[in-house]
Amino acid sequence: MSEGSVLVIDDDANSRELLRIILRAAGYLVDEAFSAEEGIAMLRRGSYDLVTLDIMMPEVDGFECCRRIRGFSRVPIIFITARDQLYDEIVGLEAGADDYITKPFQRESVVGRVRAALRRVAIERQQAPEGHRSVYGPIAVDARSQGVTIFGHPVDFPGKEFDLLISLCAHMGTLMSKERLTQLVWEGDVESDSKTLEVHIYRLRKKLDQAGGLGRFLETRRYRGYLLNAGILDAKPPPGLT
Repeated sequence: MSEGSVLVIDDDANSRELLRIILRAAGYLVDEAFSAEEGIAMLRRGSYDLVTLDIMMPEVDGFECCRRIRGFSRVPIIFITARDQLYDEIVGLEAGADDYITKPFQRESVVGRVRAALRRVAIERQQAPEGHRSVYGPIAVDARSQGVTIFGHPVDFPGKEFDLLISLCAHMGTLMSKERLTQLVWEGDVESDSKTLEVHIYRLRKKLDQAGGLGRFLETRRYRGYLLNAGILDAKPPPGLT
């Protein structure tokens, strides 16, 4: 029985072959696209459970490809690329990706990240029990639809951003170590000292700021972890926000 279907978008034939071998050995059905345009066309024609995406491709690069996919699909997207700078990871995640892996990579890391992303999707598709809506001051969260509103306005928190927000809200006022957050959000599939958590915290804080100046309540405690200050419960919308 197949574990799921994956579309690999990469202009490099060797990279596509390596990912095909790794993912098929793990039980996944794999299709390949050699360009962003071909990958987008295949996604529009068919149904895939997950996409892996390179960045450095001709004509349309991976960042733009990711943005275009997000225009019509919420399929999980994992960048797998040789670009290992923190800036690139931030741009990739802000484009709508769920995860970011740098080359060279370990087989176990790729398979683990893919499984984690697909587990999250499976959980999302299950009907949430009664009481699926939670309110944390100006933040309202619907676990069933993964919808979030801040001061009554919808804000998109895709993939792990949503899981991270939920974890911080559920432990509001509690200092959460990097190790604890990594375990809660990535189920141990990401090293606690990796850049992944840092990037997601950055994006979360930025969105909280843009949605109503709430970024200041997401505190970083150097060498210790992160804390969502309970003062957010009494936060008022900034002037001009209606």
